Amino acid sequence: MAKIANMNFHYHRYPFEYFLDSTVRLGLPAVELWGGAPHLYVDDASHADIVSMRREMERRNLELVCFTPEQCIYPINLSSKDDTLRKRSIEYFKKCIGVTNTLETSLLLVTVGYGFYNEPSEEAWARGRESLRILAEEAEKQGVVLALEPMSKAGSNLITDLATLKRMYDEVNSPALKALMDTVPMTLGGDSIEAYGEAFGQDLAHIHFLDGDGKTSAHLGWGMGVFPLEAFAESLKKIDYEGWLTLELIGPQYNWEPEAFTQRSIDRLSEVLGSIVAR
Repeated sequence: MAKIANMNFHYHRYPFEYFLDSTVRLGLPAVELWGGAPHLYVDDASHADIVSMRREMERRNLELVCFTPEQCIYPINLSSKDDTLRKRSIEYFKKCIGVTNTLETSLLLVTVGYGFYNEPSEEAWARGRESLRILAEEAEKQGVVLALEPMSKAGSNLITDLATLKRMYDEVNSPALKALMDTVPMTLGGDSIEAYGEAFGQDLAHIHFLDGDGKTSAHLGWGMGVFPLEAFAESLKKIDYEGWLTLELIGPQYNWEPEAFTQRSIDRLSEVLGSIVAR
């Protein structure tokens, strides 16, 4: 049975409680929490706010499978050449590690950021690696696992495919650092689900499972792109992946009716994957 989690990114024009109630209506048992305004921006949230959100999820019997704080836009960049920005980014993620614990989940998504495009890439790589080592050490102390996600080349010039993800994973070499696969950068990078499974085995901790156009970083609902869902489903079986698949829909076209578009994805997934873990 496929384990599908809903995500709140495309619900950001609605209150957090609406997102949770929508997930219940959709029959999904789990959520991945995007940590951005207006739902949960870490630097604005008090401990009481975070506890309240956890209780709202518990009250609806929803499992939280991953905490994904906003990190892809200014001012967060673990590989920044600017010392102030990089140090602030490290402190931000340290705070996110604490929030992950307060939310009573164990998986925290992290991206390495990017370097200046006119500097030697190895310099930015070294900064990102050191930042991740600092965070992995803190995460290990607190019992949190960092799920390192590659980005498309539109978002980073460092970790953009399986080869660069595996290199960073190997160089950091921490039990607190595992891999996350997103079907969009996976496809754009010319990689495959089987290759990720072979590279990481049980350390493939989480998957963002989206349709796409095969040309841009668009994260589309299933049935709205060109990705081969049937082939993807077979690949998941081949690597014996038993974790969660998150629907990370991104785009203004989803903001007005996030529940309807999520339902369309669920319907398409059900046609191919068969039964989906439900409430």
